[in-house]
Amino acid sequence: MILLAYLPEVVAFSVFFLMSLQLPEFGTVSILAQIGATGLLILSRPADALQTLVRWWPLLLVPVLAMLSTFWSDLPEASLRYGAQYLFTAFVGVHLARLMSPQRFLIVLLLAAFVFIVLSLGSPRMGPSFHHSVPIGLTGSKNAMGTQAMLTASVAFAALLMPNISRAVRWIAALALLIGFYFLVRAESATALVTGLVMIMALAGLWYLQRLPANGRLSLLLVGLIILVPLSFLLPEALAWVERFMTDTLDKDPTLTGRTILWAAADELAARRPFLGYGYQAIWLGDSPDSTGLHRLTGMTDGRTFHFHNHYRQIAVDLGYVGMTLFAGTMLVVLLAGIRQFVLRPSVATTFFFLTMLSLALRGSIDLIVGPFAVQTLVFYAAGVYAFKRAKEPVTAARPAPAQPRRWRASA
Repeated sequence: MILLAYLPEVVAFSVFFLMSLQLPEFGTVSILAQIGATGLLILSRPADALQTLVRWWPLLLVPVLAMLSTFWSDLPEASLRYGAQYLFTAFVGVHLARLMSPQRFLIVLLLAAFVFIVLSLGSPRMGPSFHHSVPIGLTGSKNAMGTQAMLTASVAFAALLMPNISRAVRWIAALALLIGFYFLVRAESATALVTGLVMIMALAGLWYLQRLPANGRLSLLLVGLIILVPLSFLLPEALAWVERFMTDTLDKDPTLTGRTILWAAADELAARRPFLGYGYQAIWLGDSPDSTGLHRLTGMTDGRTFHFHNHYRQIAVDLGYVGMTLFAGTMLVVLLAGIRQFVLRPSVATTFFFLTMLSLALRGSIDLIVGPFAVQTLVFYAAGVYAFKRAKEPVTAARPAPAQPRRWRASA
């Protein structure tokens, strides 16, 4: 009975951990376990699953379009397979967010990330970097390890800011923060390190601003906009400075390790099929002349492990400007809702999800931010739900949430 009462938390922990795991020998088992756990949750509460689809379908438009691209894809079987995986991952993120409060979701994510990063600490696996091999833990690359460490450090810091959580959870959060920073430094992923530091500083700043009344937060927001509008005219100079910093200080390739070449190729491909694109994942997994050219350009033989390192361009190629407009529009609406939520009824947990969505939106210009069977995809779609969550709203309308044990309680 206890397991059924806390089934969403058990499923969430399992899915968070398994989606972080990137060991080839456990790939099939991991996917089947995730599908099985989610299926068990749906079968135990079918009305909740139906309500998730009925109420939150706008958040799932892009994954649905990815699966529908099977009908015009250059590689229909790949678009169907990976589109279904993407839709499954997005649905799980939305559904778990409906069944758990933001505070609960954050704590379960912390516990899963802590277990994963502790196991990674004991893993001997190494991966290539620019200078030498670096630890990659239970992930598949240094960038994946950096992303996992960044998520662990930021969610741990958010948990430390939350009031009324148990001492054990605070100790776990403190240890997770330390280990997360260890991997951020060792993984040599500059993007993850900078994102993690900015995320933590932003969490601390917005946590302090939560003490102000709503009109005070609104006033500061307006002042910030007044300051930022004139500064936007300095954007070209700022971008030039960032480019010099990346190349001179961080010793990065001027082409951002070939990213600018990939972006030019993506722009050319998108211009050829601007409306609905080539089909989800069809370009990298296909054997057309365009696909062959990309493989030769990047030296890659397996398209499953590569992308354009720009999420918006990736969507433009896969799903055309229709898909990119839907994705960007959904993200914009969620971010505006998150700003409204911070002004009117902020909490540490909802602020964390808002900042995560914002950081992913910014990272989308240099990396792939959403895809099948990825933890950040779950958090991305959960953030979409929590941006619209009202204070004291029931976790699910179909059945009241079980009473929370004392060790789980966290005020907004």
